[in-house]
Amino acid sequence: MCLRLLLTILSALFLSNAHAQTTWKTDSASARELTELNNKLIAAYQRGDMETLRSLLAKEHVHNNVFGSKLDKETFLKDIESGVLEFLRYETPEIEWVIRGDIAIATGLIDADAVRDGKPVPANQFRFTRIYVKELGEWKVLLFHNTMAGQPPAP
Repeated sequence: MCLRLLLTILSALFLSNAHAQTTWKTDSASARELTELNNKLIAAYQRGDMETLRSLLAKEHVHNNVFGSKLDKETFLKDIESGVLEFLRYETPEIEWVIRGDIAIATGLIDADAVRDGKPVPANQFRFTRIYVKELGEWKVLLFHNTMAGQPPAP
């Protein structure tokens, strides 16, 4: 329900400015700033840097993982801190941005090796969407969603 409401609000915000064209960007000052922040987030995942992760995720953070689970901020961080989820490798070789005011949407590709509950995650390439919002002048990750990347079935 919360995700549906969030998507409705974001759609309204992006569509309310009808004369503005939405452009996926990879090279603008804001995109570079957010890409640097994204890289800081990824490094924190790999190191298990809980202080940095806690500071970069919004209070209302939602993490929709590849297994279809919806985790709130504290549950997601607890999984990392306890070792339930461990990132052995995590890279975003492809990332594009839509940035409008205090909302930014990143989409791209993740290459990662991870272990969950002692078992390797069954894929290592994912398509992702990450939504950032500004809170008190600082970008925070509000929503993360990913799915295993792959080719569509042959016709």
